[in-house]
Order: sequence, then C-alpha cells, then structure tokens
Amino acid sequence: MIKNLFFFALIAMIFASCGSSTNKATEQEQAVEIVQASVDEFLANPDEFVGKEVNMKGVVVHVCQHGGKRMFIVGDNPDERLQIKASEEIAAFPVEVEGSLVEVIGLVDELRIDEAYLQNWENELKADNPESELKIHRGEEGHEHGEDDPQAEWDQIANYREMLAESGKDHLSFYSVICKSFVEVK
Repeated sequence: MIKNLFFFALIAMIFASCGSSTNKATEQEQAVEIVQASVDEFLANPDEFVGKEVNMKGVVVHVCQHGGKRMFIVGDNPDERLQIKASEEIAAFPVEVEGSLVEVIGLVDELRIDEAYLQNWENELKADNPESELKIHRGEEGHEHGEDDPQAEWDQIANYREMLAESGKDHLSFYSVICKSFVEVK
C-alpha cells in the first residue's frame, strides 16, 4: 500500500513539474517576443510600438559626441530620423558607425512633452543645473554647439511651446528605442 501511494505521489509530482515548466517556457517566449519593423514602418505609426521590443535596421546618420549615448538612424527617407539611446548594456555608440547600416534590438520609449515638462525644464535652467535630464537631444545638425548655451535651451523650450499650441493636443510625443544590442551590418 505504501509503495502504491509513493508511486502515485511520484507520478503526480512529475506531471506537476511538467505543467509548471511548460508555463514558464510559454511566459519566457511571450516576454522575448521581438517585433520586426523597418525604420519607415516604425516612424509611420510609432505609438503602436510603445513598450514593445523591436528589431530594425537603419543607416546611422549621427552619433552624439558627448558620451556616445545616442545615435540616430534613418530608413528610406533620410529626413526622418529615429533616436536610439544606449541602455545600461551598452557603454556608448562608437562614432565610427556613422554612415554604416546597423541592426538594433531595443525597447520603444515615448517621451511626452507637456506644459508641466516645459515648466520643470525652465526651473532646471533657472537653477543652472548643467546635468538636467530634461534637455532634449534630437540629433539636429550642429546641436553640440548649443548644448552649453542656456539661450539655445530657452529657444528650444519656446519652440516646443509653439509646437504644442499648433498641435491642438495637450502633449507632444517623441519616440526612441532604448538599445539592448546592435551590430554593424557588413
């Protein structure tokens, strides 16, 4: 009798552990689902990708020289840039990748700029905080020259206020990809 009870208990444990590992495997598969998209597909409807992991290829048109924490890629339309931010896994993007085709895997993030954001940014400027995280880098040509210029930041805030008013919305959205990995495609 004890042998039979032990045998049934052993079979029950085996079935329970099989079911548990199947659930864990399914959860892991769902957690690592990566959406394939071109830069142009992404930029056409970026809000559909927020919070998702994406895999895309693009040509690097700019790497920020102050620390290399941002690079900008383009697809077929060279006038539409996508900001790629270095995550904790990436020390910096090398300037040498400018002009190269890269493949990026990362998490899509949305930065919402509203009046409260702009007010906080103004307060940081008034407090003369050079390490402010509220500064917005869009990779425009020559932006490095204005990074230490408070007037350039005041002008940028005024520009965002104007854009906000023209949009008729309560916020502006800027999308980026927080890069977990990237490779230069040969």
